[in-house]
Amino acid sequence: MNNKKLIIILCGIVVLLGFSFGVYGHLNKKNEAVARLAQENNSVFNRSHAPIYGAPEAKVRIVEFFDPACETCRAFYPLVKRIVDGYPGKVQLVVRLVPFHKGSDEAARILIAAHRQNLFFPVTEVVLNSQDAWAAHDNPNPGRIWAFLKGTSLDAAKARQDTGSLEARAVLDQDMADAATLQVTRTPGFFVNGRPLTTFGHEPLKAMVDEEVKRAYPQ
Repeated sequence: MNNKKLIIILCGIVVLLGFSFGVYGHLNKKNEAVARLAQENNSVFNRSHAPIYGAPEAKVRIVEFFDPACETCRAFYPLVKRIVDGYPGKVQLVVRLVPFHKGSDEAARILIAAHRQNLFFPVTEVVLNSQDAWAAHDNPNPGRIWAFLKGTSLDAAKARQDTGSLEARAVLDQDMADAATLQVTRTPGFFVNGRPLTTFGHEPLKAMVDEEVKRAYPQ
């Protein structure tokens, strides 16, 4: 190998290393900023209107920014519930609604209406299980959700009223604003006790929860 080729290769390595360190530094700064925000303004993660799965007094809190039209959210839904169920009384899930997908705004408002009847999670399961029928990306039709809800305990007449309420709009506005503050741009977006999930996946999420449980409940 001549000197010219060696210099080119070395320059390429230096550029790649510089890029890698730059990305790593950016992620570190973002994580530090979110951690400071968690200490200074905890409400950005957990608003009073947000549905909670698990024990409200649990010391470990998973916050999920969730879009009912998101296929990945559907895939993660049973996995996240399983993590919470694996630590009874110690872990809770807080759901924040961010309808990023076309047509999911109406679906999100249906979930808000269901939450007002204490049926958020049962209705969420119906909405996710029927996702293929109403959430096609090229032609979403969230109005079809109502037909799938006929077999549930939901008071549909009241829910239809609530979906159009100012309160439902305010919930979505607040959740979207908090997502923007936390730089959440895709779903699902996860935070565990204020720490963002930087390596996406079920196993990394479970590892974060395991770590926080050990910290919060030392034996």
